[in-house]
Amino acid sequence: MYSRCPHCAKQHEVTVEHLRQSRGFLDCSACGKSFDALRFLSEGEDEVLADESPYPDDQVSEKRPQTPAVWFGATGLVLLLLLAQILYFEGYRLTMQPQLRARLDKVCAILACRVPTYKNLEELSVSHSNLQVRSDSSYLFSAVLSNQAPFAQAAPDLRLSMLNFNGQAIAERVFSSAEYLPRPICLAPEQTVEIRLAIVAPAAPIGGYTFTLL
Repeated sequence: MYSRCPHCAKQHEVTVEHLRQSRGFLDCSACGKSFDALRFLSEGEDEVLADESPYPDDQVSEKRPQTPAVWFGATGLVLLLLLAQILYFEGYRLTMQPQLRARLDKVCAILACRVPTYKNLEELSVSHSNLQVRSDSSYLFSAVLSNQAPFAQAAPDLRLSMLNFNGQAIAERVFSSAEYLPRPICLAPEQTVEIRLAIVAPAAPIGGYTFTLL
């Protein structure tokens, strides 16, 4: 089969497969313009069709299938909704990722926004912990808390458990940072502070202790 370009009369040999892939439209190899190949289709190479009159290029553009703008708009809306859901359900956890935190801080510095205070207990270390009996029979718990994260983070709560000689808990309490530090602070990177807690002696003898950062 053949189709003649209505703009320059160039004859083109076409196949059914070619027409199906191009949805019936061709780009003329001679003049470069697009035309409806089905409209000017013929069986013979030299056959002249009655309807070979040129038509304006704007009509060609109207005939050529266009991807609907609505489809792009709907796709963009779905992606925005998906992003909003991720931020809503996973936003806090994502801000706690060290790999993302530095970039988020830079972005918020530009946009004047705030991200939640960084908190990663795995990057906090406690050393030199000790439990001493004082003269009034009370106890003094002391330790050194260090922030090993590359970002500042709030001082955590501390859960302290008193154990008997069988390793069973006989007393337990959670202390906020305001109770074991002079004032609530945000630990700077590599900052070290001392923990000091006065503990009233329980009725049962104390054989040991454990502590957990919260």
